[in-house]
Amino acid sequence: MSSFRPGFAALMLLTLSMTLSAYRADAQSGPAFELQPGITITDFVSVPERTASNTAFSLRFTTRFPTSLRWLTPVAGAVFFPYGSTTNTIRNTDAPTIFIGNVFPLLSAGSSGWLSMELPLLIAHAPGTGPTGEIRDYGRDLVILPTAYLHLGQRALHEFGSVWSRLKVFAQVEQVMTPNKDALTGKRDYFSPIAAFGMSLTIGGQRN
Repeated sequence: MSSFRPGFAALMLLTLSMTLSAYRADAQSGPAFELQPGITITDFVSVPERTASNTAFSLRFTTRFPTSLRWLTPVAGAVFFPYGSTTNTIRNTDAPTIFIGNVFPLLSAGSSGWLSMELPLLIAHAPGTGPTGEIRDYGRDLVILPTAYLHLGQRALHEFGSVWSRLKVFAQVEQVMTPNKDALTGKRDYFSPIAAFGMSLTIGGQRN
């Protein structure tokens, strides 16, 4: 989707103002940087015409900005497929997707738990989402990204040092909430998830 309504911009400005206030109150924790190598699977549900299911090695770089408010964790980052995908379709590109948004916690791992869950709500600037549908045409979309983490390092690898103790296994499903119309059918597909799984390593910030 190529544009958002003016009211959405006003909401973003209000959110930014709240973020800066809350971040100053919690500045001692610092930002947290995440590296997430993994495997991404696209078009495995509701596959569009002229498109085949794809798998690709993916790299996601994320920076979180913790605040004093539990439900307010601004995030920014990028994801790309450095080697393309297994099938030569419109998805086969190494062009990066850039995103900003907020992470809403769903389930906390606590001090002794294995599992945590969260719901990032993102604005993604991605290739192939512009009005023409061409892969080089960037556009903006609203994306939800429910994610589950298995705290493998905290539970099983903490004896190897602080770096290994922050290692997690993740699984997530990405869904675009503002899809473009299909060029052939003229319809919008509101259920075409993208799945990913892999390893997540956090540097800085606070431990979960």
